[in-house]
Parts: sequence; structure tokens; C-alpha cells
Amino acid sequence: MRNIGYWLLLGLLVSSCATSKKLEAVQSKLENCEKENTEASRDLSAAQIRISNLSSDSAAMQKRLDEIIADTVRQSKELHQTELQLASLRTLYNQLNDQLGKNNLQGEKEIKVLLSDLQKSQEKLQVREDALLKAENDLQSSAKALAEKEKKVEYLSKKLTEQDSLMRNLRQKVATALKGFVGNGLEVINKNGKVYVSMDEKLLFQSGSWNVDEKGVAALDNISKLLAENKDLQVVIEGHTDDLPYRGYGNVDDNWDLSTKRATSIVRILLKNEGVDPSRVTASGRAEFVPIDTSGTREARQRNRRTEIIISPNVDEIMKIVGGE
Repeated sequence: MRNIGYWLLLGLLVSSCATSKKLEAVQSKLENCEKENTEASRDLSAAQIRISNLSSDSAAMQKRLDEIIADTVRQSKELHQTELQLASLRTLYNQLNDQLGKNNLQGEKEIKVLLSDLQKSQEKLQVREDALLKAENDLQSSAKALAEKEKKVEYLSKKLTEQDSLMRNLRQKVATALKGFVGNGLEVINKNGKVYVSMDEKLLFQSGSWNVDEKGVAALDNISKLLAENKDLQVVIEGHTDDLPYRGYGNVDDNWDLSTKRATSIVRILLKNEGVDPSRVTASGRAEFVPIDTSGTREARQRNRRTEIIISPNVDEIMKIVGGE
């Protein structure tokens, strides 16, 4: 009998060590997923900032273009005046050349001065013609660059508008799919370009448990169908608790552990739908550190015990466009 007890105890110890190692591996993976989700949000913010900078650059280019056009008009007028002066000098030159036959030394001196002035005028004219040509080339280059900038900004704005419209429509679809649950522990809102489905603890779990109730499974099934129909969406499941220390039962250490187990349970239910790609889904435990109500009342703690399904668009195409600048 002692030997049997010894071997049973040894088996329990080995099983416990294996479970701890798996839990550590899951937590490590969840932390990496959270980091990637944070970086994706930061990249989206950077894209929006870059779009704003592109708009500013476009305005500056337009201002420069207007200055070049005004300068071109001014130089054209000056060129015209110079050509008139040159024509007048050539006429005078011809008149003086006729007087050379009379061997008028004074006339020869005047002609030389006029010839010198004519040469200088021609040189100035050439300089102005070169400047005008350069201004025209700069104008064409600036206009081309401005057109490209405006085209890119227009395209980015269009893509952002399309994604904003997509998320508004998706929110409506989610609200319709969860019509029987909205107002009964479930809320659907648009925030920061994403759709947030916030579900109270009582809709999904018993207190201290991470097993989803039947009514919660029904709501999650409806969400999984929408995710299967919209394959470009990214999904983050966030588990949240209140700020009271965990005093439950089972293999749970603390609020971090409980919130992570709840998020993972929901992910498993969503992935029962084969149309939902696991690479699009992230499970994240946030414990009590992201409350929505900090008043410390019983009602506030109940609101903070929630699960959020955060649905966001794929911004890879926008990031490629911004990165090509």
C-alpha cells in the first residue's frame, strides 16, 4: 500500500510540473501577441500622422508652385522688354553703320559703344532665357511632384474612408447578429477605428470560472460567423477582472491567470468555426489593470469584470503606401 501511494504521489508531481510549463509557454505566447497588437496600433497611428504630414507637404508644394508661376510671368515680361530694347539697338546700329561710309570718327566711337552695349544686352538676354527655361523645368517638375503627392494623399484618404465605412457597417452587422444580447450584458461600439464588443462577466462565466455558459456560447457563435465572412479582420480577445484578489478555486493563481484563461476559452469557441483563421485571433489577459470604472463601488467592479472582443481592419496596404514615401 505504501508503494502504491508513493507512485500516485510521484505521478501527481510530474503532471503538475508539465502543466506549469505549458502555462508558462502560453503566457509567453500571449505576451508576444499583446506586443504585436500594441505595435500594430502604433503603426496605424503612425500611418495617420504620415497622412497628415503628406497633406502639409502638398500645401507647401502648392505654395511653391504659385511662387514659380508668378516668377515665370515676371521674367517673361522682362524678356519681352529686353527684346524690344534689342530691336531698337539693332535699328540704331544699322543707321550708324550707314554713316561709317562717311569716315566719321566720332560715329565709329559711338558705334563701338553701341556694339558693346548690344553684346551686353545679348548676354543678359541669354541669361534671362536660361533662367526662364530653368523656371519652366522647375515648374513642370513641381507640378508633377505635386500631382503625385495629391494622388497618393487622395488614395490614402479613400482607403481610410473605405475602412471607416467598413467598420461602421461591421458594427451594425455585429449589433444585428447579437440583437438578443445587446442591453443584457453586451455592448457594441466603434472606437479608434475598431469595433468593440464588450460582454459582462455574467453573460459568459460563473464567478471565478473560465468555462463559458450556454448563452455566452450562442453569442460567440454569431460573432464567429461574422468573422468567417470578413476574412481581412484582426481579432483580439481581452479578459478583464476587478481589482479584488482572486480567491477562487482550481488551477488559477491570480487575476492575470483568470483573465487569460477566460480569453483563451473564448478563442477556442470562435475557432470551432473553420472559417476563422487562427492567425487572425489573439487572446490577451489584462487582469484588473484596464478598468472602465475606477470609482471602487460594487457596481464599478461588476462593470470592470468583462471580456472585450476587439475587431480591427487589416492596415497592411496602408502601411505599404506610407512606407514607400
